Amino acid sequence: MRMFLAAHSPLEHAVPHALHSEPLFRLPASFIGEDVPALGIRDGYYEFFITNHLMMSAVAGLLVILTFAWVGRRVGTGTGKGLERFQTKGRISQLFETMCAFIRDEVAAPNLHGLTDKYIYYIWSIFFFILFANVLGVIPFGAMLQLITGDTHYSHWGGSATGNLSLTGVMAVLSFIAILYIGIKETGAKAFFNHFNPLGWDQGVAMLPISLLLYVLEWLSLLVKCFVLAMRLFGTMMAGHLVLAAFIGLIFTAKEAIGDGGAWAVSIPVMLVATALTLLELFVCFLQAFIFTFLTVLFIAATAVHEHDDELDHDPDALTDAAQMDPDKIFDPGRLGPAV
Repeated sequence: MRMFLAAHSPLEHAVPHALHSEPLFRLPASFIGEDVPALGIRDGYYEFFITNHLMMSAVAGLLVILTFAWVGRRVGTGTGKGLERFQTKGRISQLFETMCAFIRDEVAAPNLHGLTDKYIYYIWSIFFFILFANVLGVIPFGAMLQLITGDTHYSHWGGSATGNLSLTGVMAVLSFIAILYIGIKETGAKAFFNHFNPLGWDQGVAMLPISLLLYVLEWLSLLVKCFVLAMRLFGTMMAGHLVLAAFIGLIFTAKEAIGDGGAWAVSIPVMLVATALTLLELFVCFLQAFIFTFLTVLFIAATAVHEHDDELDHDPDALTDAAQMDPDKIFDPGRLGPAV
């Protein structure tokens, strides 16, 4: 258990580990450098290993597909006979249906408006993939396998895939591509690229340097936003595992310093704190999936739905802030539907 709990180096618990000793394949990469461990390059060759984080990414993706293939068959579709045709069968299916409805109605719809149903599938996909990857990272698969088999080589199986910058970076790149694709598709290429110049290009030659500077800054702002998406998810998930491993590592540190008695004395408060931290980390799993999804929706809406406010300004039925405080305006029979 010492290796799993990372008594001497909590970082060992969070960094990726290869699940096999020999690389699956090697590619020449001496043009980058002879030895670049961060990129998997050794002796001028890129060596590809299946790591625990790569495995957990595949497991999370597969579980999302299987889960919603099963849930989709249990959701009420309105076909058949009786009231049961409108009722989703099973508590788990109802839970996932509620989560989907929340993401659509409370996250996507207030920002994307009429585009919600068009792109909700991508939004659901990123939310549930990140959520599954986060939650799977809390489950100590490696420790359980080691206890069952007695083999320490299984100690690093499992882990949080979103605690790896490679995965969160890919998720951020996908969000960046979605921002570009949806923005260009919904507003047109010309309007999309002009969106990044708030002054416009018709202000004269004197304003051209400022327009160009603002244009570059707006693009940098978008790139930084996507970069922060990756760093926030990566940093939060890795930090949770590091703190938990460091706390449990105190037991072994106490054993080396003051013996078995000190280890037992330290273990009780440490395990209580570790339990509380695990529950907190479970909450963070949901929170970080929500934050990544919510910010992605905001960034997409900023480039694809910028005309919505103008439409509201010209809506004859829209109430001003002052009118919303006037009961006569709110309950005006002329604003009510025919059924009323």
